[in-house]
Amino acid sequence: MSLFEFWRRKKETGEELQRSRDKKLSPSDLKRLLGDSEVRGALGNSSVASLLPPVGSEVFRRFTDASKEENQRRHEAKEEVSQLKPSNQLRDGESLPFFYGTPLPELLNTPLEELDPYYQSQQTFLVLGKGNIIHRFNSGAACGLFSPSNSLRTCAIRVLLHPFFRFLVISTILVNCVFMTMKNPTKWSSIVELVFLAIYTLEMIVKMVSRGVCFGKFSFFRDPWNWLDVLVISTMFLLELVSSNKLLALSFVFRILKLLPLIPGMKSTVKALIQSGKQLAGVTMVTVLFLSIFAVVGQQFFMGRLRNRCTMWPVNITNVYSDNGTRGFDYHDYLRYSDSQYFLPGHLDSLLCGNRSDAGMCPHGFTCIRGFKNPNYGYTSFDWFGPSLLSMIRLMTHNFWDNLVMLTLRASGKAYLAVFLLVFFPGCFCLLCLIIAAVAMAIGNREKRILAKAQLQTKEYNQIQEALKTSDKEEQADCRTAIPETEDDGQEISKKQHSRVEGSEDSSCSRCLEVANFCLKWNCCGCWRWLKQHLYTFVTNPLFDLGIILCLIINIIIMAMEHYPMTASFESMLTTAELVFLFIFLVEMLLKVIAMDPYGYFKVGWNIFESIIVALGILELFIADGFGFLCCLWLLRVFRLARWWASFNIFLKLVWSSLSALRNLTLVLLIVVFMFTVLGMQLFKDDYEALVCRISADCTLPRWHMNDLFHTFLLVFRVLLGDWIETLWDCMEVSSHTMCLTFFMTLVIIGNLLILGLFLTLLLSGVLNLSEQTQKMNLKPSVVQTTRAFRGLLGWEKLDLSAADGKDKGRTDGLALDVVTSDQAVPESEDEQRHPEVLPVEHAEDHRGNTPEDCCYAGCYRCCPLLDLNKSQRLGRFWSNLRRTCLSIVQHRAFEAFIILIIVLSSAALIFEDIHLPQRRDLEMVVAIADLVFTFIFLVEMLLKWSALGLKRYFTDAWCWLDFLILSVSLACLATDLLGLSKLGAFICSLRALMPLRIINRIQGLKVVVQTFLRSLPSLFNAALVSLTIWLVFSIMGVNMFAGKFSYCFNETSEEYFLAEHVNNKTECYIVSESFSEVQWKTLALTFDNVGSGYLSLFVLAAAADWFDLMYSMTDSTQVEDQPVYENNLYVNLYIVLFKIAVFFTVIFIIRAMIRALQRDWSEGKPLFMTENQLISIKALKTRLSRKPQYPVPQGSCRVWLYKLVTSLWFEMFMVVVICLNMVALIADDDLRSVEMLHILHWSKFTFLIIFLAEFILKIIALGRHYFTSGRNILDFVVLLLLIAGFFLADFNERYFWSPALVPIFQLPLISKGIYLTPRTRGIRKLLWGIFMSLPAILNIILLFSVLTFSFSVFGMFNFAYVKRGAGIDDMQNFETFWSSLICLLLTSPSSSWYGLLLPIMQTAPDCDPVMENPGLAKQGDCGNPVVGVVFFTTFVTLSSLLLVYLYIAIILETFHLENSEELSDRDLTMFYNTWRKFDPDASRYIQYSDLSDFCSALKDPLRIPKPNSIRLIHMDLPLMHGDKIHCENVLLALYSQVFGDPAEVDSLKTRLEKKFMSNSPEVPCEPISSTLEKNQEEVAATVIQ
Repeated sequence: MSLFEFWRRKKETGEELQRSRDKKLSPSDLKRLLGDSEVRGALGNSSVASLLPPVGSEVFRRFTDASKEENQRRHEAKEEVSQLKPSNQLRDGESLPFFYGTPLPELLNTPLEELDPYYQSQQTFLVLGKGNIIHRFNSGAACGLFSPSNSLRTCAIRVLLHPFFRFLVISTILVNCVFMTMKNPTKWSSIVELVFLAIYTLEMIVKMVSRGVCFGKFSFFRDPWNWLDVLVISTMFLLELVSSNKLLALSFVFRILKLLPLIPGMKSTVKALIQSGKQLAGVTMVTVLFLSIFAVVGQQFFMGRLRNRCTMWPVNITNVYSDNGTRGFDYHDYLRYSDSQYFLPGHLDSLLCGNRSDAGMCPHGFTCIRGFKNPNYGYTSFDWFGPSLLSMIRLMTHNFWDNLVMLTLRASGKAYLAVFLLVFFPGCFCLLCLIIAAVAMAIGNREKRILAKAQLQTKEYNQIQEALKTSDKEEQADCRTAIPETEDDGQEISKKQHSRVEGSEDSSCSRCLEVANFCLKWNCCGCWRWLKQHLYTFVTNPLFDLGIILCLIINIIIMAMEHYPMTASFESMLTTAELVFLFIFLVEMLLKVIAMDPYGYFKVGWNIFESIIVALGILELFIADGFGFLCCLWLLRVFRLARWWASFNIFLKLVWSSLSALRNLTLVLLIVVFMFTVLGMQLFKDDYEALVCRISADCTLPRWHMNDLFHTFLLVFRVLLGDWIETLWDCMEVSSHTMCLTFFMTLVIIGNLLILGLFLTLLLSGVLNLSEQTQKMNLKPSVVQTTRAFRGLLGWEKLDLSAADGKDKGRTDGLALDVVTSDQAVPESEDEQRHPEVLPVEHAEDHRGNTPEDCCYAGCYRCCPLLDLNKSQRLGRFWSNLRRTCLSIVQHRAFEAFIILIIVLSSAALIFEDIHLPQRRDLEMVVAIADLVFTFIFLVEMLLKWSALGLKRYFTDAWCWLDFLILSVSLACLATDLLGLSKLGAFICSLRALMPLRIINRIQGLKVVVQTFLRSLPSLFNAALVSLTIWLVFSIMGVNMFAGKFSYCFNETSEEYFLAEHVNNKTECYIVSESFSEVQWKTLALTFDNVGSGYLSLFVLAAAADWFDLMYSMTDSTQVEDQPVYENNLYVNLYIVLFKIAVFFTVIFIIRAMIRALQRDWSEGKPLFMTENQLISIKALKTRLSRKPQYPVPQGSCRVWLYKLVTSLWFEMFMVVVICLNMVALIADDDLRSVEMLHILHWSKFTFLIIFLAEFILKIIALGRHYFTSGRNILDFVVLLLLIAGFFLADFNERYFWSPALVPIFQLPLISKGIYLTPRTRGIRKLLWGIFMSLPAILNIILLFSVLTFSFSVFGMFNFAYVKRGAGIDDMQNFETFWSSLICLLLTSPSSSWYGLLLPIMQTAPDCDPVMENPGLAKQGDCGNPVVGVVFFTTFVTLSSLLLVYLYIAIILETFHLENSEELSDRDLTMFYNTWRKFDPDASRYIQYSDLSDFCSALKDPLRIPKPNSIRLIHMDLPLMHGDKIHCENVLLALYSQVFGDPAEVDSLKTRLEKKFMSNSPEVPCEPISSTLEKNQEEVAATVIQ
C-alpha cells in the first residue's frame, strides 16, 4: 500500500471500524447461537465456535468453590494446554465480544468463570466491569488469606472496579497536581500530603487484597502499572524522613504518571506508543551511530578553532619577577583576562576570528590568537567528542544551527561551508527523514492492526449469520415472518410498560412538558403560522445567506481597519459600525427563531454558536469599558464563515479530531508537558536562585528560568518548539551537567516524538476531503440560485424571491465560498488554461516535424489579410522555407545545448556585479560587454522561435512567456542605462536575477517538480486562504492588545534603555530629548499597530527562530505610549502559545492540501518528482546494488581457505568491529590531549592501518583480479591508500592536498555494512532503501532549490548590498558580494534567525543615512527598502519551506512503497484494467486464450511477462471457459502469484477488480470446462498421435 492508497483508504478504514462497532446480534439470534447445536455445527472449527460455551449451558456462570476445584483439576491434568493460546478478544482490558451478549446487571463486578479455554486451566477467573470490560484475577488466595469467595476480597474487587473509586483516585491526583504547582508550600501542606499518602496507600491495599501480592500472573506486582503505586508510596514515606527537592520531584513524576492507567483508553494508547518506540529502536541506533561519525568529522575539521579570539597584544612586556619568584607576565593568564579581548556591544563572548582570508577579521590593533574558552559558556566547540556530538544534535534538530555555522565559518573560513553542505546537512536530513518515515510506518502498522481487528469482528459476525442461515433453510420463510411478530409484540409490551410508568408519574411532569412545548414550539394561531412560513422561506433563500456572508465579510474588514494612531472620529465610526452589525445579527437570530421555532433553531449547532456570539455582544455593551475587549469577543464571528466555507469547515474538523478522536494522544502530550514543568521547577528552582549570577550580569533571573511554574511551563513549551540549546546552557551553568542533559534530552526526545506522532496522525487522518464537504453543503443549487438572483438584480433576468421552495427545506447550510480546487473535476480545456505548463511537452512531441503552425490567430488574418502570404508565390515560399529552417534550428539538440550554456554563462556573469565591481574597471567593462552579447543571443533566440513556432504558439506557452519577460527585463535595463534613468533602472536591472529560472524548462527533472508544484497551487491557495483567515483573528487580536505599546525611550549614545521610574511615557521622553539630542522615542520594527504589520509580526513569530524579541516586547508592554516595564504582562505569553498551536494545525492543513493534489496527479499517472527515465535508472541501480557480489572459487587449497575466510560473515563482522574501534580511537582525540595520549593515538592508528592492510592482502590473494569488481572493495582500497598517505605524509598532505578529516567520511559506507550484516535490521534496510530510491526526486528538488537560491542571492546582492550593518548583517553575513549573499540565504529557513537580516533592511531615516557617500562606490545611502525586503524574505522562506515539505513527502512515498511492495497498488490495477479493455472492448471480462500471450506482454511492470512467455503461461494453469476463453480475475490472480506470491486476500483483490467493471455491462456467468494446462497437454498428445 502506497502513501496515497493509505490516505485514500483511511476513510474506508473508519467506515469499517464503525460497521464493526455496530455488529450486534439480536436476542433471538443470540439464543439460537448459544442453544442450537445445528448452528454450532455449522460454525465448524472457527474461532467463534472455540470461544463459545457448550450448547445449552449458561454463558456467564458465577465463580464458586466448585469452579475453583475444576480449574485446579484442569491445571494439574494439563489438558491440551500446550496447544491452546490466549484469545486476543478475551484479553485483560478488552471489551466483551459481541457474540456473548450483554450480561445481567447483577453479574457485573462479580467473579465469573473463565470464557477463554486457555485460562480455564490457569487458575483464574474474570470480572466484568462497566462497559463489559474484562478484568482477570487469580483464583488462588490473595495474600495467602482471601479466597475468591471471601467477602472481603469480593468487596475489594467491587470497590476496585467501581467508577466512584476510580473517580476518587483521579480527583486525588488532580488535587495533588494543584499542590505540586506551589513554589513555596504552605504550613498545612504536610497534613495534605499525609491525606494523599493515606488515599494512595488505601488504593494499593485494595489492589493487593483483590489481586494478590506477587503469586499468579494477574497479581499486583505482575502489572507494571502497579509499580507506580509502590514508587509513589515509598518516595512519600522517604520524604517524611528526608527532605530533598530531587526526591520530591521524582515523587511528583510518579504521581502524575498514575493518571495514565486510570483514564479510560489511556493504557492502550501508551501501549501503542511503547510498541512504536520499540520499532524505532533500530532507527535510534542508526541515528546515534551516524551522529557520532559526524561528530568525529567535526572534530577532525574544527578542533580548537572556535577558541580563536581577537586579542590585543600587551605593550612593553618585561621579564619582571614578583616577590615569590614567579614571572610577572603570564601569557596564559593574559589570554584568560577578558579585558584583553574585543567584544561587540551586547555580546557575552569576545569576537571570534580566523587566520584565513575568508575568515572573520579582527579590528585594527587586535590579533587573532587561540585562547582557552569556547563560545556560549564553552559548550559550543569541536574540541572533544561530547560538545561535537551536541553540535550535531543541534544541526539535526535545527536548533540555533545558523549560529553554530556562522561561528564555525568565522573561525575557519567561508570555504568550510562546503563541509556543512556536503556532509552535515545531507546526513542530518537523511537521519531526520529516517525518524519521520519510521514514525509514519509505525502509525501505518498501528492502523493496520486496528483494521485487522475490525475485519476479524466483521468476519465473525458474517460467519455467525451464515451459520444461522445454513442451520434452518427450510424454516427461513417462517422465521422472517415470526421475527417481525415478536418484535411487534415486544414493542407492544414496551408501550404498555411505558404507559404504566407514565400513568404512575406525577401529573406535574405532563404540565412541564406542555409548558416546554408551548415555549419551544410556537404554533399559537393561523396568522402566526402564516408569518412563520413566509419567514422560513425568506431565511432559507440563498440571497439571505449571501447577505449574511457579505455582512460578515464587511464586519471582519471593519474590525481589521483598527490601527494606531486613530482619530476620535474614526474610532467612533468603528464603534458605531460594530453596533450596527450587532443589530443585524440580532435581527438574523430573531428571524430564524421565529421562522424555525426555538426547538428547531437550537437543534442546529451553528445556530447555537451564532446565538452565543450575539449574547456576548449584547453583554459586552453593558459591562465593557473599552472597544478592545469587545472586539476580541466579536472576533468569534470569523468562525461563522465555516458554515458556508467548506475548506474552513474541514480545518475546524481537523482541530476537533485532535480533541476528540485523538484525545488520548493529545492528553498524553499534555500530561508530559505538565510532568516536565513540575519536574523542572522542583529540580532546578534552588539552583537558579543560588547561582543566577553565572548567567546574568546584574544577578537577576533571566527571562528563561525554572524558578516558578509559569516560567518553567514557558521553557518546556519552548523546548517542544525545538529551541532548547540556549536554555540547556543556562541550566548547565547553574546546576549539574548530568542532570540538565538528562532532563533536556529526555524532554526533547519524548516531546518531539509525541508531537511528531500527533502531527503525522492528523496528517494521515481520514477527514472529509474538500469535494465531499462541498457537495454536502449543497454547492451547486446555492450557486445557481445566487447567480440567478444577481442576474435579476442587474436586470438581466426576472428576479424571483420565492426560489426556495419545499425542496430546500432540509437545507441547513447555504453558499459555499470555495474557489475551484484541484479536488473538483475540471474540463480538459479549463485544465489546459489552468495549467499551461503542461503544454510544452505535448507540443514538443506533436511538432517534431518540419511543418510550422500558423503564425497568428485566425482573427489576425481576418483583420490584416496581408499577413496571410500565399505559399505558391515567391515571397510566400521564401517565408515558408525560412520558417522551416528556423524550426529545424530550434528543434536541434545542439541549439538547446547552446542556449543552456548561454543561460549558465549569463547567470555566472551576474555573480561579478557586486559592490566591488565599480572599483574594477576592466572587469566592469567585460561584464557589460558580456551582458550585451547574452542579451543579443537571447533576442536572436526569441526571433528564431517567433519565426519557427509562430506568435500564436509562442505566446500560448508559459515557458516561452517566462523567456520573453526575462528578455524584456534585460532590454529595459539597457534602455534605462542609455536614457540615464538610474533609480528606475536599478530595480529593473535587479530583476535580471530571474535569468537562472530559464534553465528550468531545459532540464526535465526541474520541469517535473515545477509542474507538480503548479498543479498543486489551487489546493495550496485554498489552504493558504484558510490559514490567513486564522491568522487574521490573531492579527486583529494583537492590534487590540498591543497597538501603540511597542515604543520606548532610548539613549543612542550610551545605547541604554530608560527605566520606567525615570521616563514613564512618550511625553516625558520628549521633554528629556529637548535637553539631550541623543535621546529618542523609538518604535520597534515589528509591531501590531495595524493588521498588515500584525501579519508580518505573526509571520516572524511562526517562521523565524528569533521571535523572542517580539515575545519580550509583548511581555514588557504596559499602556499605549508608555515606557515598557520588565515582564509587566507575563501571562500575555499565552497568546503566543495559542498562536503556535494554531500554526501547528494550519501547517498540517496546508500539507494535507499538498498531499491531496499529489494524490490526484498520482492517480492520473502524472510524474511527481522524477522523470520516467530517472525512475527506470534508479530501479536498475537498486537491482544492481542489491545483488550480492559473486566471486569465482580460486584454485589451490590455500587460496580456497582464504576465499572462505574473507567471504564469511564473521570476517565481515570482524572488520566492521575494527572500523568501529577505529572510530572510537578518533573519538578519544582531544584538542588538549597530553603527550602520552598523543603517542597512544599514533600507535593505535598504526595498528588499524596494519589490520586494514592485512585485510587487503588477504582479499587480493583470495579473490585476485575479481577484488576490484566490487564497489565496496574499491572503497576499502581508496580508504587504505588515504590512511597510508595520511600516516606517513600527514603534514605534507594536510598542507597541500587533503585533510585527514576526510578519512572518517569515506569510512561511513564501511560502517553501514554492519546494518546489512546485523540480523533483525530489515526495517532499517527498507528505510534506507526508501531514501536511496528517492534520490532522483531529492536531487531534482535540491537542484530547483539551488536555482531559486541563486536567483534570490543575486537579487539580494542587487538590492541590499549597501544596507547599513547591524543586527544580523556584519562582515561575514551580508549582501555585498554574491558569496556572502548566498551564505545569508543558505542560512535562511523557518528554523533560523533570518529576521536579523531583515531588520537592517527595514531601517529608514533617521536610523540610516539616505544621502551618505560610499567611497569608491556608485550608490549613495545605506538605507534599505522595507517593502522589497519583506516580500523578498517571506517569499524565499515560503518557497524553501514548500520544497522542504516536498523532500519529506518524496522520501515517505518511497518508504511506504517499499514497505508494502508485496501488495498490488491501485495504479497497477488500473494499468491491468486499461490493458484488458484493449483486448476486451465490450467489458465482458473474457478474452480468447490465444490473446493471452500478447496481453501479458502488453502489460507494464510489475505484472508484465515479456515474450517469449509461452512456458510461463502454461504453468499458470488458468481455468478455460467455453470458446477457449479465460476470465480476468483468474488472469490477475495468476499474475499476482507470479510476481508477489500467493495473495493473502483473494476476495479483496477480486472486489477491487470488480469495481473497475461496475460501470459497464453485467457479467455473464460461465463455468470452466477445462484448464490451459490440460489444453496444452491435449494439443501435445494430438501432435504425438498424428
